[in-house]
Amino acid sequence: MKTVDLVERIEGEAKLVCSWKDKIIDDARIEFLNFRGFEYMLEGKSALDTLVYTPRICGICGQAHLKATVDALENIYKNIGEELEVTNKAKLLREIGLNIEIIDSHIKWFYMFIMPDIVKLSSDDLQEYAPLKGKNWLRASSVASETIKSLAIIGGQWPHTSYMLPGGVVSDPTLLDLASMQNYLDTAIDFFENDFAGIDFENYLSFSSVDDLEKVGSNLKDFIELSFEHKLEDIGKGHNQHIVLGESTLFKSGKSKKRLTHKLDFERICENTEYTYNIDKQKDTKDAFGWAKTVSYADNFYEVGPLSRAIISNRKFVRDIHKKYDDSVFTRVIARMDELAYLLYETKDLIKDIDIGEDSFIKPKIALSEIKDAQGTAVVEACRGSLYHKLSLKDGKINSYNIITPTVWNLGPGNKLNPSIAQKAIIGTSSIEKAKIVLRSFDVCSVCTTH
Repeated sequence: MKTVDLVERIEGEAKLVCSWKDKIIDDARIEFLNFRGFEYMLEGKSALDTLVYTPRICGICGQAHLKATVDALENIYKNIGEELEVTNKAKLLREIGLNIEIIDSHIKWFYMFIMPDIVKLSSDDLQEYAPLKGKNWLRASSVASETIKSLAIIGGQWPHTSYMLPGGVVSDPTLLDLASMQNYLDTAIDFFENDFAGIDFENYLSFSSVDDLEKVGSNLKDFIELSFEHKLEDIGKGHNQHIVLGESTLFKSGKSKKRLTHKLDFERICENTEYTYNIDKQKDTKDAFGWAKTVSYADNFYEVGPLSRAIISNRKFVRDIHKKYDDSVFTRVIARMDELAYLLYETKDLIKDIDIGEDSFIKPKIALSEIKDAQGTAVVEACRGSLYHKLSLKDGKINSYNIITPTVWNLGPGNKLNPSIAQKAIIGTSSIEKAKIVLRSFDVCSVCTTH
Protein backbone atom coordinates (compact mmCIF):
# COMPACT_ATOMS: atom_id res chain seq x y z
CA MET A 1 0.00 0.00 0.00
CA LYS A 2 1.13 3.56 -0.76
CA THR A 3 0.02 6.88 0.67
CA VAL A 4 0.70 10.36 -0.69
CA ASP A 5 0.49 13.35 1.63
CA LEU A 6 1.07 17.02 0.92
CA VAL A 7 3.41 18.54 3.48
CA GLU A 8 2.72 22.24 4.04
CA ARG A 9 3.95 24.91 6.48
CA ILE A 10 7.52 24.17 5.38
CA GLU A 11 8.50 27.25 3.33
CA GLY A 12 7.00 25.88 0.16
CA GLU A 13 5.45 22.44 -0.08
CA ALA A 14 6.47 18.85 -0.75
CA LYS A 15 4.94 15.41 -1.17
CA LEU A 16 5.60 12.61 1.28
CA VAL A 17 5.13 9.26 -0.46
CA CYS A 18 5.15 6.26 1.88
CA SER A 19 4.98 2.50 1.30
CA TRP A 20 3.50 0.37 4.10
CA LYS A 21 3.98 -3.19 5.29
CA ASP A 22 2.11 -4.55 8.31
CA LYS A 23 0.99 -1.01 9.20
CA ILE A 24 4.61 0.23 9.34
CA ILE A 25 6.32 2.51 6.80
CA ASP A 26 8.90 0.39 5.00
CA ASP A 27 9.89 2.94 2.35
CA ALA A 28 9.53 6.69 1.96
CA ARG A 29 10.49 9.43 -0.40
CA ILE A 30 10.08 13.20 -0.34
CA GLU A 31 9.17 14.81 -3.66
CA PHE A 32 10.07 18.47 -4.23
CA LEU A 33 8.17 19.49 -7.35
CA ASN A 34 8.33 23.30 -7.68
CA PHE A 35 11.43 24.25 -9.67
CA ARG A 36 12.75 27.81 -9.21
CA GLY A 37 16.07 28.08 -11.08
CA PHE A 38 18.19 30.67 -9.27
CA GLU A 39 21.43 29.00 -10.37
CA TYR A 40 20.36 29.43 -13.99
CA MET A 41 19.12 33.01 -13.46
CA LEU A 42 22.55 34.03 -12.20
CA GLU A 43 24.44 32.86 -15.29
CA GLY A 44 25.70 35.84 -17.24
CA LYS A 45 24.82 38.35 -14.51
CA SER A 46 27.33 40.80 -13.07
CA ALA A 47 29.03 39.42 -9.96
CA LEU A 48 27.51 42.01 -7.60
CA ASP A 49 24.00 41.15 -8.83
CA THR A 50 24.29 37.98 -6.76
CA LEU A 51 23.94 40.10 -3.60
CA VAL A 52 20.37 40.89 -4.62
CA TYR A 53 19.42 37.51 -6.08
CA THR A 54 20.64 34.94 -3.54
CA PRO A 55 18.99 36.45 -0.42
CA ARG A 56 15.70 35.91 -2.24
CA ILE A 57 16.20 32.17 -2.54
CA CYS A 58 14.50 31.85 0.84
CA GLY A 59 12.32 34.06 3.03
CA ILE A 60 13.69 32.46 6.20
CA CYS A 61 17.44 32.03 5.62
CA GLY A 62 18.19 34.89 3.22
CA GLN A 63 20.98 36.16 5.51
CA ALA A 64 22.75 32.82 5.24
CA HIS A 65 22.59 32.92 1.43
CA LEU A 66 23.82 36.53 1.43
CA LYS A 67 26.77 35.75 3.69
CA ALA A 68 27.67 32.65 1.66
CA THR A 69 27.64 34.76 -1.51
CA VAL A 70 29.81 37.50 0.01
CA ASP A 71 32.26 34.96 1.42
CA ALA A 72 32.48 33.23 -1.96
CA LEU A 73 33.16 36.53 -3.75
CA GLU A 74 35.83 37.40 -1.18
CA ASN A 75 37.30 33.93 -1.68
CA ILE A 76 37.68 34.82 -5.36
CA TYR A 77 39.83 37.82 -4.39
CA LYS A 78 41.93 35.55 -2.19
CA ASN A 79 42.35 33.01 -5.00
CA ILE A 80 43.72 35.65 -7.38
CA GLY A 81 46.18 36.93 -4.78
CA GLU A 82 44.22 40.08 -3.84
CA GLU A 83 42.79 39.08 -0.45
CA LEU A 84 40.49 41.78 0.91
CA GLU A 85 40.86 43.52 4.23
CA VAL A 86 37.65 43.24 6.26
CA THR A 87 37.45 45.01 9.62
CA ASN A 88 36.45 43.24 12.81
CA LYS A 89 33.41 45.51 12.98
CA ALA A 90 32.18 44.29 9.60
CA LYS A 91 32.82 40.66 10.53
CA LEU A 92 30.87 41.09 13.75
CA LEU A 93 27.92 42.75 12.03
CA ARG A 94 27.78 39.91 9.50
CA GLU A 95 27.79 37.23 12.18
CA ILE A 96 25.30 39.10 14.35
CA GLY A 97 22.91 39.47 11.43
CA LEU A 98 23.09 35.76 10.65
CA ASN A 99 22.67 34.81 14.32
CA ILE A 100 19.55 36.95 14.68
CA GLU A 101 18.03 35.31 11.62
CA ILE A 102 18.66 31.87 13.15
CA ILE A 103 17.17 32.97 16.50
CA ASP A 104 14.03 34.16 14.74
CA SER A 105 13.79 30.91 12.78
CA HIS A 106 14.24 28.66 15.83
CA ILE A 107 11.40 30.37 17.71
CA LYS A 108 9.04 30.20 14.73
CA TRP A 109 9.96 26.61 13.93
CA PHE A 110 9.14 25.31 17.41
CA TYR A 111 5.81 27.11 17.83
CA MET A 112 4.52 27.31 14.25
CA PHE A 113 5.91 24.26 12.50
CA ILE A 114 6.49 21.31 14.82
CA MET A 115 4.56 21.85 18.09
CA PRO A 116 1.14 22.15 16.39
CA ASP A 117 1.64 18.65 14.94
CA ILE A 118 2.95 17.17 18.19
CA VAL A 119 0.00 18.61 20.10
CA LYS A 120 -2.38 16.83 17.71
CA LEU A 121 -1.13 13.49 19.05
CA SER A 122 -2.53 14.31 22.49
CA SER A 123 -6.10 13.74 23.68
CA ASP A 124 -5.71 16.69 26.06
CA ASP A 125 -7.01 20.14 25.20
CA LEU A 126 -3.88 22.14 24.33
CA GLN A 127 -5.49 25.07 22.56
CA GLU A 128 -2.72 27.39 23.72
CA TYR A 129 -0.59 25.96 20.88
CA ALA A 130 -3.30 26.31 18.22
CA PRO A 131 -2.06 28.15 15.09
CA LEU A 132 -3.14 31.80 14.77
CA LYS A 133 -5.16 31.85 18.00
CA GLY A 134 -3.39 29.95 20.81
CA LYS A 135 -1.76 32.19 23.42
CA ASN A 136 1.60 30.41 23.16
CA TRP A 137 1.53 30.63 19.36
CA LEU A 138 0.67 34.33 19.46
CA ARG A 139 3.28 35.11 22.13
CA ALA A 140 6.02 33.36 20.14
CA SER A 141 4.99 35.16 16.96
CA SER A 142 5.17 38.50 18.73
CA VAL A 143 8.60 37.80 20.23
CA ALA A 144 10.03 36.59 16.91
CA SER A 145 8.73 39.76 15.22
CA GLU A 146 10.36 41.93 17.89
CA THR A 147 13.66 40.04 17.75
CA ILE A 148 14.01 40.33 13.99
CA LYS A 149 13.78 44.13 14.30
CA SER A 150 17.34 44.04 15.66
CA LEU A 151 18.46 42.66 12.29
CA ALA A 152 16.55 45.38 10.42
CA ILE A 153 18.57 47.97 12.38
CA ILE A 154 21.80 46.86 10.71
CA GLY A 155 20.32 45.40 7.52
CA GLY A 156 17.84 48.14 6.64
CA GLN A 157 15.07 45.60 6.13
CA TRP A 158 14.16 41.97 6.61
CA PRO A 159 13.81 39.64 4.81
CA HIS A 160 15.96 39.88 1.67
CA THR A 161 18.47 42.41 2.97
CA SER A 162 21.73 42.95 1.05
CA TYR A 163 23.83 44.93 3.52
CA MET A 164 26.89 42.68 3.22
CA LEU A 165 29.24 43.08 0.26
CA PRO A 166 32.85 42.22 -0.58
CA GLY A 167 35.00 44.38 1.68
CA GLY A 168 32.54 44.74 4.57
CA VAL A 169 29.01 45.98 5.16
CA VAL A 170 26.98 49.06 4.26
CA SER A 171 25.89 49.52 7.85
CA ASP A 172 27.21 51.97 10.43
CA PRO A 173 25.21 51.53 13.65
CA THR A 174 25.34 54.10 16.43
CA LEU A 175 25.60 53.31 20.13
CA LEU A 176 21.85 53.88 20.35
CA ASP A 177 21.32 51.35 17.55
CA LEU A 178 23.42 48.78 19.39
CA ALA A 179 21.53 49.42 22.64
CA SER A 180 18.24 48.93 20.78
CA MET A 181 19.50 45.63 19.40
CA GLN A 182 20.44 44.50 22.91
CA ASN A 183 16.96 45.41 24.13
CA TYR A 184 15.30 43.34 21.41
CA LEU A 185 17.46 40.35 22.35
CA ASP A 186 16.61 40.87 26.03
CA THR A 187 12.95 40.48 25.05
CA ALA A 188 13.80 37.10 23.53
CA ILE A 189 15.81 36.08 26.61
CA ASP A 190 12.89 37.01 28.85
CA PHE A 191 10.64 34.89 26.61
CA PHE A 192 13.08 31.97 26.84
CA GLU A 193 13.12 32.16 30.65
CA ASN A 194 9.44 32.68 31.35
CA ASP A 195 7.54 31.20 28.42
CA PHE A 196 9.77 28.58 26.87
CA ALA A 197 12.06 26.97 29.48
CA GLY A 198 10.58 28.19 32.76
CA ILE A 199 14.03 28.60 34.30
CA ASP A 200 16.62 31.32 34.81
CA PHE A 201 18.70 31.83 31.65
CA GLU A 202 22.11 31.43 33.34
CA ASN A 203 20.81 28.35 35.15
CA TYR A 204 19.76 26.80 31.87
CA LEU A 205 23.18 27.45 30.30
CA SER A 206 24.79 25.42 33.10
CA PHE A 207 22.94 22.22 32.06
CA SER A 208 25.29 19.33 31.29
CA SER A 209 23.31 16.12 31.80
CA VAL A 210 20.15 14.45 30.53
CA ASP A 211 18.96 14.59 34.15
CA ASP A 212 18.73 18.39 33.80
CA LEU A 213 15.60 17.90 31.70
CA GLU A 214 13.72 17.52 34.98
CA LYS A 215 14.52 21.14 35.92
CA VAL A 216 12.63 22.83 33.08
CA GLY A 217 9.05 24.07 33.02
CA SER A 218 6.66 26.02 30.79
CA ASN A 219 6.45 25.14 27.09
CA LEU A 220 9.62 23.07 27.04
CA LYS A 221 8.19 20.85 29.77
CA ASP A 222 5.03 20.41 27.68
CA PHE A 223 7.15 19.27 24.75
CA ILE A 224 9.15 16.83 26.90
CA GLU A 225 6.03 15.27 28.43
CA LEU A 226 4.30 14.94 25.05
CA SER A 227 7.46 13.46 23.54
CA PHE A 228 7.77 10.71 26.12
CA GLU A 229 4.03 10.05 26.06
CA HIS A 230 4.15 9.43 22.30
CA LYS A 231 7.63 7.87 22.13
CA LEU A 232 9.27 10.62 20.08
CA GLU A 233 12.58 9.60 21.64
CA ASP A 234 12.26 6.28 19.74
CA ILE A 235 11.47 7.59 16.24
CA GLY A 236 13.18 9.75 13.65
CA LYS A 237 16.57 8.05 13.82
CA GLY A 238 18.64 8.39 10.65
CA HIS A 239 22.22 7.33 9.96
CA ASN A 240 23.45 9.10 13.12
CA GLN A 241 26.33 10.63 11.16
CA HIS A 242 26.81 14.37 11.44
CA ILE A 243 28.69 17.08 9.61
CA VAL A 244 29.17 20.84 10.07
CA LEU A 245 30.83 22.73 7.21
CA GLY A 246 30.83 26.31 8.53
CA GLU A 247 32.47 27.94 11.52
CA SER A 248 31.67 30.91 13.73
CA THR A 249 32.37 32.03 17.27
CA LEU A 250 29.76 29.48 18.39
CA PHE A 251 30.06 26.64 15.85
CA LYS A 252 32.99 24.36 14.97
CA SER A 253 33.35 22.51 11.68
CA GLY A 254 33.90 18.78 11.53
CA LYS A 255 32.16 15.44 11.13
CA SER A 256 31.14 12.57 13.36
CA LYS A 257 31.04 8.99 12.08
CA LYS A 258 32.00 6.57 14.86
CA ARG A 259 34.58 9.16 15.88
CA LEU A 260 34.78 12.95 15.80
CA THR A 261 37.20 14.76 13.51
CA HIS A 262 37.50 18.44 12.67
CA LYS A 263 39.30 17.85 9.35
CA LEU A 264 37.16 18.34 6.25
CA ASP A 265 37.94 18.34 2.54
CA PHE A 266 35.23 20.10 0.56
CA GLU A 267 36.40 18.35 -2.61
CA ARG A 268 34.85 15.19 -1.16
CA ILE A 269 31.35 16.70 -1.32
CA CYS A 270 29.48 15.05 -4.17
CA GLU A 271 26.05 15.66 -5.74
CA ASN A 272 24.08 12.91 -7.43
CA THR A 273 21.17 13.48 -9.86
CA GLU A 274 20.01 9.89 -10.29
CA TYR A 275 16.50 10.76 -9.04
CA THR A 276 16.51 14.43 -10.06
CA TYR A 277 14.67 16.14 -12.89
CA ASN A 278 16.80 17.94 -15.46
CA ILE A 279 15.93 21.40 -16.80
CA ASP A 280 16.24 19.77 -20.22
CA LYS A 281 13.47 17.16 -19.93
CA GLN A 282 15.15 15.08 -22.67
CA LYS A 283 17.92 14.29 -20.15
CA ASP A 284 15.65 13.10 -17.32
CA THR A 285 16.50 9.68 -15.95
CA LYS A 286 13.68 7.13 -15.80
CA ASP A 287 13.89 7.19 -12.00
CA ALA A 288 13.61 10.98 -11.56
CA PHE A 289 10.78 12.11 -9.26
CA GLY A 290 11.67 15.62 -8.02
CA TRP A 291 14.06 18.55 -8.17
CA ALA A 292 16.13 17.66 -5.09
CA LYS A 293 19.62 16.30 -5.63
CA THR A 294 21.39 13.87 -3.35
CA VAL A 295 24.51 15.12 -1.60
CA SER A 296 27.12 13.07 0.23
CA TYR A 297 30.53 13.50 1.80
CA ALA A 298 33.08 10.79 0.98
CA ASP A 299 30.19 8.62 -0.29
CA ASN A 300 28.37 8.80 3.06
CA PHE A 301 25.14 10.57 4.03
CA TYR A 302 25.53 13.05 6.88
CA GLU A 303 22.92 14.98 8.82
CA VAL A 304 23.36 18.76 9.13
CA GLY A 305 21.69 21.23 11.48
CA PRO A 306 21.53 22.19 15.16
CA LEU A 307 21.91 18.61 16.43
CA SER A 308 25.01 18.14 14.29
CA ARG A 309 26.40 21.48 15.47
CA ALA A 310 25.88 20.51 19.13
CA ILE A 311 27.65 17.18 18.61
CA ILE A 312 30.62 18.64 16.69
CA SER A 313 30.97 21.56 19.15
CA ASN A 314 30.60 19.16 22.10
CA ARG A 315 27.80 20.95 23.96
CA LYS A 316 27.57 18.66 26.99
CA PHE A 317 23.82 18.87 27.63
CA VAL A 318 22.85 17.85 24.10
CA ARG A 319 25.70 15.34 23.84
CA ASP A 320 24.40 13.53 26.93
CA ILE A 321 20.81 13.51 25.59
CA HIS A 322 22.11 12.24 22.25
CA LYS A 323 24.08 9.51 24.03
CA LYS A 324 20.82 8.22 25.55
CA TYR A 325 18.28 8.85 22.77
CA ASP A 326 20.44 8.96 19.62
CA ASP A 327 19.38 11.14 16.68
CA SER A 328 15.67 10.91 17.45
CA VAL A 329 12.95 13.51 16.95
CA PHE A 330 13.20 14.29 20.66
CA THR A 331 16.98 14.88 20.55
CA ARG A 332 16.75 16.90 17.35
CA VAL A 333 14.15 19.30 18.79
CA ILE A 334 15.99 19.71 22.10
CA ALA A 335 19.24 20.44 20.25
CA ARG A 336 17.66 23.18 18.19
CA MET A 337 16.04 24.95 21.10
CA ASP A 338 19.18 24.53 23.20
CA GLU A 339 21.05 26.29 20.39
CA LEU A 340 18.56 29.17 20.70
CA ALA A 341 19.83 29.84 24.24
CA TYR A 342 23.47 29.86 23.20
CA LEU A 343 22.79 32.09 20.20
CA LEU A 344 21.04 34.65 22.38
CA TYR A 345 23.90 34.65 24.88
CA GLU A 346 26.64 34.78 22.23
CA THR A 347 24.97 37.44 20.08
CA LYS A 348 24.58 39.83 23.01
CA ASP A 349 28.32 39.47 23.66
CA LEU A 350 29.16 40.05 20.00
CA ILE A 351 27.19 43.33 20.00
CA LYS A 352 29.24 44.49 23.00
CA ASP A 353 32.45 43.84 21.03
CA ILE A 354 31.61 46.25 18.19
CA ASP A 355 33.89 49.28 17.92
CA ILE A 356 31.76 51.90 16.17
CA GLY A 357 34.93 53.86 15.38
CA GLU A 358 36.12 51.20 12.94
CA ASP A 359 35.35 51.35 9.24
CA SER A 360 32.41 49.28 8.07
CA PHE A 361 33.71 48.91 4.52
CA ILE A 362 37.10 48.96 2.81
CA LYS A 363 36.79 49.26 -0.95
CA PRO A 364 38.51 46.51 -2.95
CA LYS A 365 41.41 47.70 -5.13
CA ILE A 366 40.12 45.65 -8.05
CA ALA A 367 36.48 45.56 -9.16
CA LEU A 368 34.87 42.16 -9.68
CA SER A 369 34.04 43.27 -13.21
CA GLU A 370 37.79 43.35 -13.97
CA ILE A 371 38.41 39.73 -12.96
CA LYS A 372 38.82 37.56 -16.04
CA ASP A 373 38.65 33.98 -14.76
CA ALA A 374 38.35 32.82 -11.16
CA GLN A 375 36.43 30.60 -8.74
CA GLY A 376 35.26 31.03 -5.17
CA THR A 377 33.61 28.83 -2.55
CA ALA A 378 32.05 29.45 0.85
CA VAL A 379 30.30 27.57 3.63
CA VAL A 380 27.93 29.05 6.19
CA GLU A 381 25.83 27.61 9.01
CA ALA A 382 22.20 28.50 8.28
CA CYS A 383 19.27 27.86 10.64
CA ARG A 384 18.68 24.40 9.13
CA GLY A 385 22.34 23.42 8.76
CA SER A 386 25.31 23.74 6.44
CA LEU A 387 25.01 25.83 3.29
CA TYR A 388 27.57 25.63 0.46
CA HIS A 389 28.02 28.14 -2.38
CA LYS A 390 30.45 27.76 -5.30
CA LEU A 391 30.71 30.20 -8.21
CA SER A 392 32.97 30.98 -11.12
CA LEU A 393 33.55 34.28 -12.92
CA LYS A 394 34.38 34.78 -16.57
CA ASP A 395 35.17 38.34 -17.69
CA GLY A 396 33.48 39.74 -14.59
CA LYS A 397 30.23 37.84 -15.17
CA ILE A 398 28.81 34.78 -13.43
CA ASN A 399 29.85 31.76 -15.46
CA SER A 400 28.36 29.17 -13.10
CA TYR A 401 26.79 29.11 -9.65
CA ASN A 402 26.16 26.00 -7.55
CA ILE A 403 24.29 25.92 -4.23
CA ILE A 404 23.94 22.98 -1.84
CA THR A 405 21.37 23.68 0.87
CA PRO A 406 20.82 22.03 4.26
CA THR A 407 17.55 20.44 3.16
CA VAL A 408 19.39 18.69 0.32
CA TRP A 409 21.82 17.16 2.84
CA ASN A 410 18.97 15.93 5.04
CA LEU A 411 16.08 15.25 2.67
CA GLY A 412 17.60 14.38 -0.67
CA PRO A 413 16.33 11.28 -2.52
CA GLY A 414 19.19 8.99 -1.46
CA ASN A 415 20.57 6.39 -3.86
CA LYS A 416 19.98 2.76 -4.77
CA LEU A 417 22.23 1.54 -1.96
CA ASN A 418 21.13 3.78 0.91
CA PRO A 419 18.18 5.97 1.86
CA SER A 420 18.84 9.61 2.70
CA ILE A 421 18.95 10.89 6.29
CA ALA A 422 15.25 11.76 6.44
CA GLN A 423 14.12 8.70 4.49
CA LYS A 424 15.85 6.39 6.94
CA ALA A 425 14.42 8.40 9.85
CA ILE A 426 10.85 7.97 8.53
CA ILE A 427 11.13 4.24 7.75
CA GLY A 428 9.73 2.23 10.68
CA THR A 429 7.21 4.90 11.70
CA SER A 430 3.71 3.64 12.53
CA SER A 431 1.54 6.56 11.36
CA ILE A 432 1.55 9.31 8.76
CA GLU A 433 1.13 11.86 11.57
CA LYS A 434 4.38 10.74 13.19
CA ALA A 435 6.09 10.51 9.81
CA LYS A 436 5.31 14.18 9.22
CA ILE A 437 6.67 15.06 12.66
CA VAL A 438 9.89 13.25 11.76
CA LEU A 439 10.01 15.23 8.54
CA ARG A 440 9.42 18.54 10.35
CA SER A 441 12.15 17.75 12.87
CA PHE A 442 14.61 18.48 10.02
CA ASP A 443 12.85 21.81 9.25
CA VAL A 444 12.05 21.16 5.61
CA CYS A 445 12.55 24.00 3.12
CA SER A 446 11.18 23.27 -0.30
CA VAL A 447 12.18 26.59 -1.89
CA CYS A 448 15.82 26.24 -0.83
CA THR A 449 15.88 22.66 -2.08
CA THR A 450 14.49 23.56 -5.51
CA HIS A 451 16.49 26.78 -5.79
